[in-house]
Amino acid sequence: MIDSIPRHVAIIPDGNRRWAKQQGLTAFRGHEKGVGIFEDIAEQAAERGVEHLSLWGMSLDNLTKRSVREVAGLLKIFQREFARLTTDPKIHERQTRINVFGRWREKFPMPVRREIEKTITATAGYTKRHLNFFLVYNGTDEMLQAVREITREARDSKTNINAQTIKRHLFTKDLPPVDLIIRTAGDPHLSNGFMMWDAADAELYFTDTFWPDFSPAEFDAALAAYAQRRRRRGR
Repeated sequence: MIDSIPRHVAIIPDGNRRWAKQQGLTAFRGHEKGVGIFEDIAEQAAERGVEHLSLWGMSLDNLTKRSVREVAGLLKIFQREFARLTTDPKIHERQTRINVFGRWREKFPMPVRREIEKTITATAGYTKRHLNFFLVYNGTDEMLQAVREITREARDSKTNINAQTIKRHLFTKDLPPVDLIIRTAGDPHLSNGFMMWDAADAELYFTDTFWPDFSPAEFDAALAAYAQRRRRRGR
């Protein structure tokens, strides 16, 4: 057992399309494989004692810049998988709350939104564990919305703008800070300000492994690397 378990792990699961291309498969098949990997990792995270597991499932750019066919495939996957999560016995046994952040309510078609809402409602009373999905999300958009809301408030009252004010206006206002970010498929960087406020002091773990090949064993390796680090938090 790893001694120091992060409370909040966030994953940027990159490489589905490149993995599919290597296998001679469509992008849709890469995304399908990636879903199965997330189920395994979510199970491992729960076993290891991670309280919050966050997954960036679709960026705002993914929705607007990828092909209609690929987006339609992703929407099909989301609709099916949230329907599955609603009745998944392990979700209820572990009292796992499902949270979904981003512009999905504005951008997704009604059948997909309906399944997501069902999942959120079915798990709303749980507090032991949290699965957080980021759909039609980027951190720059989140921060801009927060600034706009704070600006409107400041015009109407004497708002004292501090760190707590900003956090209160984020999509993620109820989430704890991110302790560890895992990004797969090489390219050691962050994208579009992913959880920029919450990840300010996060440890980073980069791997060349494409997401469909990421395994529970490598997840454990990321946790072990985290446990060996001395978190400075700017000090």
